[in-house]
Amino acid sequence: MKITGIYFIYGLCVMFYFMMAWFFWRKGNDRLSRFVMLLMIVIGVECVKDLFLINDSLYSGRLMWSIMTAIDMVVVPLYAFVLIELCRPGWLTRRMMILHEAPFFVLPVLLIITGSEIFYGIEVGWAAIYGFGYAIWTLVVIPRYHKHLKEAFSYDENINLKWLRVILLSFFVILGLWIIDCLVINLNIESVYMLGSLIIWMFVCYFIYKHESVIDELREIPVVRSDETEEADNITGLNSKVNKLFFEDKVFLNPLLKLSDVADMAGTNRTYISQFFNRDNGASFYDYVNKLRVEYACELLKSSSETIETIALQSGFNSIATFHRVFSKFCGCTPAKYRACNVAR
Repeated sequence: MKITGIYFIYGLCVMFYFMMAWFFWRKGNDRLSRFVMLLMIVIGVECVKDLFLINDSLYSGRLMWSIMTAIDMVVVPLYAFVLIELCRPGWLTRRMMILHEAPFFVLPVLLIITGSEIFYGIEVGWAAIYGFGYAIWTLVVIPRYHKHLKEAFSYDENINLKWLRVILLSFFVILGLWIIDCLVINLNIESVYMLGSLIIWMFVCYFIYKHESVIDELREIPVVRSDETEEADNITGLNSKVNKLFFEDKVFLNPLLKLSDVADMAGTNRTYISQFFNRDNGASFYDYVNKLRVEYACELLKSSSETIETIALQSGFNSIATFHRVFSKFCGCTPAKYRACNVAR
């Protein structure tokens, strides 16, 4: 590929990454948006730097290539910070972030001072291990994250991470290309790596931009211990309040109902409510609420001539796709089939 081609690709990247930085700056002050904004700025600055430095003579100089690539690797932990904030919101501390970044500052400095390629090799190896490690960690943590969501939310649109699994598969391919790009000076490999990264980040930014912050809902609240008699009274009183909320007030018809909402209405905290659903009712908050929504929808399907889409909204579901999925899970058939069978009778 001619040098003008790589300039064009880098120009696209500069425009995209700085545009995304602006979007996430406008999105809000939550940590995830700030991490993505910072990541986009750093990648954008690196692309601008490359636009001025990339030329034919640079690619013929191995040491200069190594130094430039080693400096670029300061961005690697920022990728991990975004993954961590998605899967374990609020878990990262300032000290942890400094420790993560330290090797990616120290090794380039040693490379520049000594001119020894061994430091570059160490950094590339560590970045590869670090990247693969956090990608695998993310795949392991996602199911746990979804389990916590079901304990606190009655919906999962714009908060689940199902999309991230597909992105991570692409990430492994891009990481492999990046490793080759670090070791082999080749414009074609560089171009494929940059274009692949750009395409993946288009999808990632789209999903992250839609992603709602869940940190307040997933933060644990300490429980004040009580004796057995007091605890029994609390459970009895809580059971009465929850039954009234769900069976009389029908709070489950709120499509954005959260555990904290029920806790506030019942005059208690999220921990007690969570224990009530998981221990005393044997179901997560998500399953408990959606089972009631499905039962309500079944009655409407039998008695109403409204469309299935309308019934889904009336029953507390905020998307038709979720309605079909949850309905099939509890009833073993689609809403349309359920209506047809019951109308026939």
